[in-house]
Amino acid sequence: MVLEVKNVNKVYPNGTHALKGVSFDVKAGEFLVIIGLSGSGKSTMLRCMNRLHDVSTGEILFEGKDITKLKGSEMRAVRSRIGMIFQHFNLVPRKTVMTNVLSGKLAKTGILKSILGIYSEEDKSKAMEYIKIVGLEGKENHRADNLSGGQQQRVSIARALMQNPKVLLADEPVASLDPATSHSVMQYLKKVNEELGVTVICNLHFLSLVRQYSSRVIALKGGNLIYEGQPHDIDENWFKTIYGEDAVEVTIN
Repeated sequence: MVLEVKNVNKVYPNGTHALKGVSFDVKAGEFLVIIGLSGSGKSTMLRCMNRLHDVSTGEILFEGKDITKLKGSEMRAVRSRIGMIFQHFNLVPRKTVMTNVLSGKLAKTGILKSILGIYSEEDKSKAMEYIKIVGLEGKENHRADNLSGGQQQRVSIARALMQNPKVLLADEPVASLDPATSHSVMQYLKKVNEELGVTVICNLHFLSLVRQYSSRVIALKGGNLIYEGQPHDIDENWFKTIYGEDAVEVTIN
């Protein structure tokens, strides 16, 4: 197991109980998708996995080590092995694709060298390799804000890969993209998973994408884990249980 989530609770200062005794394991090499309504706890779960948020109680083990109490250099070392991409890309718009990808080395390069653009030839070569992997060869000198949304998300994938992550967390990576572009981004995430062996944990809304790309799925509802299994086993009854009786499934072709 690369990650083990054990009886995790998260209560925010305003009293919101976002996660309620959630437990599950993640095997190395999986493409695990987390589904559920907005507010079900999906994003909170991902942010607890890389300690952007602290858990209230429970344990999260990364490669067998409980990371919930780590601080300082120990926590930075763990976080460098858990990459993350976000719904809104979080790129520096005026910087080039290459510069944005190289910024994934910030933790090891240092802020001053990063600001001055001082990177080793090895880092530049690795960045170019990841730019090719996400299908953006020839765009490395283009500014990020001149790219389409799907291309920007692919830049953020390449940037995360610069950390040499064991696990890649993707928080609603296609929520702001059109259907065709959504498939493109998901295909590159799957490529990273299969060809580089990176474990992917991804939050998604659309079951059509879940069924096509995930190897396993868990569902959260009101902070509780209510389903864990294969994506194709989510039938109409399970869909209604997860999303509500009035929910209608929307398919991305």
